[in-house]
Amino acid sequence: MVCINKIGRMKELISAISEADKKYYGEDNPSITDREYDALVDELLALEKETGIVFANSPTKKVGGSNKAGLEQVRHTKPMLSAKKTKSVDDIISFAGNNEIMLSRKLDGLTLVLRYSDGQFRQAITRGENGLVGEDVTANVKYMRNIPKKVKCKDDFEVRGEGVISWTDFGIVSRGGSQGHPRNTAAGAVRALSPDKGVLSHTDFFAFELIYPLDKSKTKQEQFDFLTLNGFTCVEYNCVAACVGEKAIREAIDAFNPESCPYPVDGIIAEYNDLAFGRSLGATAHHENRMIALKWEDGLYETTFRGVELSVTRSGAVALIALFDPVNIDGAQVRRADLHSLSNFEKYKFGIGDTIKVYKANMIIPQVAENVTASGTYKLPELCPCCGSKLETKTSSSGVKNLYCPNEECIAKNAQRIARFCDKDAMNIDGCTATMLEKLMAYGFVKTFADLYHLKEKRAQILTTPGFGFESCDRLIKAAESSRRCRLYQFLVAVGIPLMGPNNAREISEYFNGSWTEFEKAVKEDFCFFHISGVSQALSNNIIKWYNDEAQQRLWKPLLKELTFVDTANQCREGDNSFAGKNVVVTGTVNGMSRQEITELLKLLGAVPTESVSGKTSYLIVGEAPGAKKLSTALANGVKIITESQFTKMLSE
Repeated sequence: MVCINKIGRMKELISAISEADKKYYGEDNPSITDREYDALVDELLALEKETGIVFANSPTKKVGGSNKAGLEQVRHTKPMLSAKKTKSVDDIISFAGNNEIMLSRKLDGLTLVLRYSDGQFRQAITRGENGLVGEDVTANVKYMRNIPKKVKCKDDFEVRGEGVISWTDFGIVSRGGSQGHPRNTAAGAVRALSPDKGVLSHTDFFAFELIYPLDKSKTKQEQFDFLTLNGFTCVEYNCVAACVGEKAIREAIDAFNPESCPYPVDGIIAEYNDLAFGRSLGATAHHENRMIALKWEDGLYETTFRGVELSVTRSGAVALIALFDPVNIDGAQVRRADLHSLSNFEKYKFGIGDTIKVYKANMIIPQVAENVTASGTYKLPELCPCCGSKLETKTSSSGVKNLYCPNEECIAKNAQRIARFCDKDAMNIDGCTATMLEKLMAYGFVKTFADLYHLKEKRAQILTTPGFGFESCDRLIKAAESSRRCRLYQFLVAVGIPLMGPNNAREISEYFNGSWTEFEKAVKEDFCFFHISGVSQALSNNIIKWYNDEAQQRLWKPLLKELTFVDTANQCREGDNSFAGKNVVVTGTVNGMSRQEITELLKLLGAVPTESVSGKTSYLIVGEAPGAKKLSTALANGVKIITESQFTKMLSE
């Protein structure tokens, strides 16, 4: 007779997993880590196998997902099932057998289906309810960065892929928000009831499957060739020939090191290259048998808890960082891990000296797995570590608690705000970090943005201050002075308008020819910035609100006396040079310029900078330490390759 306790535990697990699915799929706000989720599913699977009982509502027999109220529901042409998961490379080797397989990155974003007909993008659909009925998100997806609006193929077809935000773009769009992972931000923007163009313009689509019609391709490689030919960016992949042996498969898997990927990833997909063979294997209600997902095994390492470091962000939210004795993980010394929220901190019941287990999630991000001792004796500081104000607790709509500093004059908050003003994609005042600003602000040298342009007058005083030498002081002053001539988009990013990022700021700047006068006139006349490409209604409202806010005016108005805006009305136009109107990809470091700097230069020349090489690419500029994949793809597609010296010569011409 089956133990009643085991039946009860199975019901508890089903309830917990279902609630986690609701938070993850329905609210785009995970309540538990991937590791914790996997542990619940593994325990339920083990109990189902042991007892021989599988409840009708068991999440092990259905695909996760939910639909959002307010979005139109659309039935999928083909059910969107999951992949069977494993953490063992041996399972991948066994799966391959004597067949050719394709390995590809399993990106961690929001799965989408795109529908095309008569050469035009028609519809975008989410996974939705159990992978059977999705949500129509066409209105939002069309603003994503690399969605082909027109394609060569005139037949009807469907593409599946992942909507993802890179770690770099996440740093731009998150702005200290409560969502701690690019996946949540991407999913939230795609499923929003009105488009947030600021986030969507930083969201990319990576195709991984051609759904319809099925008779167009015999192999997975042919599917990817078709997709690339029609302008899609495919997930990074590698075909492994049949009968290559265990060693070759392991080496191919090792090549997909997650640390080398600019996007969040949570594993590798292995599938048979022969599509007919794969389809012949059938599917369960949960997954297709033609593929399997390898999730990296997160090794656990024991160490000793030593406390929590508090750091105030410019939004006032307090980041909680667990500190512990150094532990070597994958060849690196790790001693800190982000706890993400006050709710998470409370869950672990920390105490100084407790034995804890830590790991690197997906081999990248240090995380706390568990507190073995769980003494619960550690108390968080009640006061802001910077200004001494009493910290407040705020609870989000999804029930997650976080600490906040309520003091608007808090140096840490303002130091972060002014550091953002100095960022490369803003005013580009090199070396002016939040740490340096905290020192300058503590001694009263800097209080607002404009004070950065009066450091020259305070040089003698600064040099008598601990922590400042002649070299660092003069470097800072020189950087500030050189930023006096700026472009309108730099200013708009720098002053901290909510949702304003480099891309939409450039669109606005270009619309007004880089003129502050034209921009300000438009604001005063209640111009609808929503009409400008890449600008959401929310950002349009924020611009008006920012301009009219008296507290904000005290921060940015003094800058108008310090800065000179460079009018871009006379910048290079199409036809002026050999780059105008061309799709250009850059690989490696070119003439010592950062990726942001060379992208800006190419845009000024009228070029269209893109991230990946395809048949549409006109030039691949190859600098120092280029990426082998971009170079090989360019050669395969007959793309013209330009060296650093050739690029310099073309610029001079």
